[in-house]
Formats: sequence, C-alpha cells, structure tokens
Amino acid sequence: MVDALRRTRTMLRFGGCVLDVHPTVEAPHYEVSGVWTGDLQADDARRRHAAADAAVATVLDMKLFEVEGEEEFSFRRYADSLSELQEYIAQKWSDARVDDETVHRTLDALHADHGAQLWLREQARVTKLRPLRA
Repeated sequence: MVDALRRTRTMLRFGGCVLDVHPTVEAPHYEVSGVWTGDLQADDARRRHAAADAAVATVLDMKLFEVEGEEEFSFRRYADSLSELQEYIAQKWSDARVDDETVHRTLDALHADHGAQLWLREQARVTKLRPLRA
C-alpha cells in the first residue's frame, strides 16, 4: 500500500487529495437494535487493517502526505436473520468465526423483541491525505 500511495501522489492534480477509507482494527460487533451481543473473530482481516494503518503512518513519516482530516464512523451490515448474516460472513470473511455464546445472546435478543434489527457493526476510518510537494 505504501507503493500505491507513493505512485498515487505523483498522479494527483494540483490541489488534489487521497481519501483513504478502511476498517479499524477493532473487531466487528454483532448487535441487535444497538445492543452488543458479541464480536466476530476475524484475525486475518484485523491484520490487514493494521497493515493499512501502518502504510498510512509510513507515508506520513516519509513526508509524502499530511493529514488534512480524519473521521471514524460505524458501518452496519443489516440482516433479516442470524442465518442470513452468518451466510454473508461465510462468503466475505474466510477466517471469521463466532463463538456459541454470541450466537445464543443474539438469538435470545432477537426472540425477546420480534421487531428487533440485527446488524454487524464495523468501525471504519476515512483519512484525507494532502500531498506534500518537495
């Protein structure tokens, strides 16, 4: 990613910037109507997200870019059922796993409130990088 950012810097028009958007290293959370029911364990994804953070830090240390702005936000993937969410996760995260306690807490919360909404919440960060000219 460092090389990609370095090359992108040379392609930007005057006044241009790079928006880096990627998930944080925080584990994604199962939530039912905003109440935490457990975490998704996805160690490979967390390593990739940490590597993305490190790449941004590297280009900042190299004085290729400066941070003009940064914002963290929640990204939610909604599902109509736990099985639908688990199917989505199985397709998108090859190393993901969820423990039995999380499954039981999630099912209990869904059964307790038939109007409840289920989602997987992932924290993400957008960083506006402005190139520094030599």
